[in-house]
Amino acid sequence: VAYHFPTDVVLLFDNTGSMNRVVGEVTLLDRQRSRALELLRAARSGDRFWVLPAVGPIRASGVRATDAADAIAGVEATDATMNLGAVLREALRILPPASGRPREVVLLSDLQASSLPGPPFELPDDIRLVASRIEANSANAAVVEVRPVPPGPGGEGAVFAVLASSDPAPDTLEVRLSVSGQTVSIVRAESGGAAVFRLADPGPGEHAVSVEIPASGLRSDDRRHFILRTLDPPVIEHIGPADSYVARALETLDRAGQLKLQYDTSGAAAWFVEGVSPTGLPVTPGAAWILTPPEDDELLARFNAELSRRGVPWKVDVVDVPGSTFLVPSNDVPGIESIRVRGRHRLRSTGVEADTVLLETVDQSPWIVSGHVSDHRYVLIGGPLVPESTELPVTAVMLPLMEAVLFRWAGLGGSLPAPISAGQPWTVPAGADSVAGPDGGSIRVDGGSPYVPLRAGIHTVFMADGGTSLLAATVPATESDLRPASSTDLGQALGSTDVVEARSGAEWNASMYGSRRGWLASPYLVAIALALVLLEAALATHGKRTTRPRRTPATGRRP
Repeated sequence: VAYHFPTDVVLLFDNTGSMNRVVGEVTLLDRQRSRALELLRAARSGDRFWVLPAVGPIRASGVRATDAADAIAGVEATDATMNLGAVLREALRILPPASGRPREVVLLSDLQASSLPGPPFELPDDIRLVASRIEANSANAAVVEVRPVPPGPGGEGAVFAVLASSDPAPDTLEVRLSVSGQTVSIVRAESGGAAVFRLADPGPGEHAVSVEIPASGLRSDDRRHFILRTLDPPVIEHIGPADSYVARALETLDRAGQLKLQYDTSGAAAWFVEGVSPTGLPVTPGAAWILTPPEDDELLARFNAELSRRGVPWKVDVVDVPGSTFLVPSNDVPGIESIRVRGRHRLRSTGVEADTVLLETVDQSPWIVSGHVSDHRYVLIGGPLVPESTELPVTAVMLPLMEAVLFRWAGLGGSLPAPISAGQPWTVPAGADSVAGPDGGSIRVDGGSPYVPLRAGIHTVFMADGGTSLLAATVPATESDLRPASSTDLGQALGSTDVVEARSGAEWNASMYGSRRGWLASPYLVAIALALVLLEAALATHGKRTTRPRRTPATGRRP
């Protein structure tokens, strides 16, 4: 066993997503575990160890080699990412202060370039940093982003998937769209391009939806999930002329089964109000408001006063602008860019401008905006939906616009809970009592507490009342870039050229414990060495014999 002074060592495990790559049927993380165990087998009785994963809590603090080996087995694989500077700072924090004992940080990683710190990390002079690097093929293809457009009840939405790849990669990939585990669509797309799917209404409920490509490089980013929550057809109350273009569009959607149009002013999920309501804006709790200004400009003052009274931070102004302008393109409303609007009505913000501008004209004036007031969501359209204000009502774009307004922008078609990046905390909803990960393992988490999903996939939240809800966790996009950092970049990022880097097994063995001073002579080794010396002396003595000249015998022959 190599002799070294008693040493304090932090074993810093990179357990991020890229370490799940498989080389020779073993993950990079497991190969680094094996190297760490080799280091522990070479430990002395006075050595102390800390086991720190890049993602997750510290596993062991100041323990002996045998306890450190047990802690290493508990380092979990994750799909999260890391900042090397941040985890090195944590490693230095948990090390005891300098006291004359050698102090080392052993980084067990694939040294992914995207994990290097931005500003250089200042490594203390008395800290020895050893980087165990195990490399793998950096070629990869990934689903790096998914942008869903939810369908309305009985209608169709869309899913836009952004793909990325590094050479070598096939020219095209087969991309699958699945809903609740069942493949519903397959398209081919360029490996570095995008895939577009139609998404039919899967019916009321909560659905796990995923986009998937064939296995490549890092397996966990070959599939990206999101959650789609859809509702029953909403009840819509219309206030305005019974023969208006809006009324006709709502009746068409009613006949198609996408909504229920009623006029009894009770139980509505949304109120579509054209102009000034005789009774003011409805106050049904939770109901959405869809609002358009009146055709008669003389009623604008009353309309704006009602907006102000209900807390909507916008006004509609009439300006003297001749001619017309066009609307900008929108993924939610195909063809909207061909629609002309008159420029007389302009939306003007009176609040903090925290609302969302959903549609604007080519001169960057807001035309449709949305926001929240108390428990109401509102969508405000910048002009009346009549031919005198816009050609929209007499075109085929009118119905797609109405679907976008109702089912997406007013939120009546369901919701799309934002996915969480693996490794990031998420607050569990009130009433929850446990969460199960994609592997099925369940842990206790009370409502309102933080939960950190470590693996990408669908996590199930169990409620105390027996209900469930779903959470989608995704691989951070930085983990899909598998390029390794160069030795030069590593040294610059750590502010030191003294980083000991070990790639091969021989380099790893040579890098262990920087305070080594040769070999420790045990009593048995001393005895063996002494025996060898005595044996050598005996052999030398035996070889030193006195020799005499040998006589030649007489022949006795006569001539």
